[in-house]
Amino acid sequence: MNKSYLIAAALALAVTLWMVAGHFTGTPRQEEAVEAESSQAPEPMTVEVRIQQAKRIPRYIVAQGQSEPNRVVTVRAETVGRIAEVVAQEARPVKAGDVLVRIEQNDREARLKQAQALVRERERAYEGANRLGEKGYQSQRLLDEAFSELQSARAELEEIRLEIANTTIRAPFDGILEQRRVELGDYVAVNGEVATIVDNDPLIVSAQIAQQDIGKIALGDVAAVTFATGQSGEGRVRLIAPRAEASTRTFRVELEVPNPESRIFSGTSAEARLPTGTVLAHFLSPAMLTLNDAGELGVKTVTETDTVAFHPVSVVLSESNGLWVAGLPDEARIITVGQGFVREGEPVSVFLADESRVVPEGSVGAALLSHTTLNASEATR
Repeated sequence: MNKSYLIAAALALAVTLWMVAGHFTGTPRQEEAVEAESSQAPEPMTVEVRIQQAKRIPRYIVAQGQSEPNRVVTVRAETVGRIAEVVAQEARPVKAGDVLVRIEQNDREARLKQAQALVRERERAYEGANRLGEKGYQSQRLLDEAFSELQSARAELEEIRLEIANTTIRAPFDGILEQRRVELGDYVAVNGEVATIVDNDPLIVSAQIAQQDIGKIALGDVAAVTFATGQSGEGRVRLIAPRAEASTRTFRVELEVPNPESRIFSGTSAEARLPTGTVLAHFLSPAMLTLNDAGELGVKTVTETDTVAFHPVSVVLSESNGLWVAGLPDEARIITVGQGFVREGEPVSVFLADESRVVPEGSVGAALLSHTTLNASEATR
């Protein structure tokens, strides 16, 4: 009985060892199949590319600023009196020499006549003294006194004439009467404020330029200017500050913008585009931009050997429907779909994009393309 048990145990052990040996030791054909399967390389990812040539475009410094009047002046009274007449109206254009207001004459006309009479009297006295002096009947001292009195009378006459002229207050230059500070019947003293006149032609646009860019600008440069009102114009650089602002390290730059009829108002925000030369750049969608492991902004392309390359780029110009970037080769095979699924140096399968349909990364079209690519790869396997 014991002998039978020993034989059964030995047979069970032999069967177990045979099964284990068969599991770990395959046939030569099985080993070859496994080895071939492990050596087979995965299919490369399929990406969509667009072949694009760089274009030479102008490079700009874009500066935010504001518009300012060419001149602003507060007109003041040069004589005292009550306002007798108001001529100019607020917010209306005025020409140089136009009457703004008039001040009452009071006794000025009477003083003028008195001064004129005194001058005539002194002139006759001086002429008589001069004739007597020529004959030797008048001393030089008396002749000098007569001449001095004549000059004094003439000065008084000129003074009253100037005072009368100052009762009519006029615009010093062409502009717009922004504010009138007096009304009919108001009393004004010498140096009293009468009106404020603004000259908006040309309009001045002032902006602050960073210290690293100020050397790229010169007097006379022409810039495109866009105002917050939607209006636009061209401005010529008329001033570059010789010293930077201590707090911001920026330089004040002023541009003259022709403004006939003062259609553009001063005080509005403005954007100036100052050209600084040209650069070769590519126009593309912001969705094509990506970051490498170092955090650099760039664009992925495909080389002639169908491997992925990464190019750091800089944004040259921003537009409403895309960006102009510099840093790519003159002719580049830019990955338009799939750049988020491949890495630099990785081989890829390429097909050209339909120029009428560029699918941005992250869009529904990109997701569908990725799904199709994965299915194709699985089918080939």
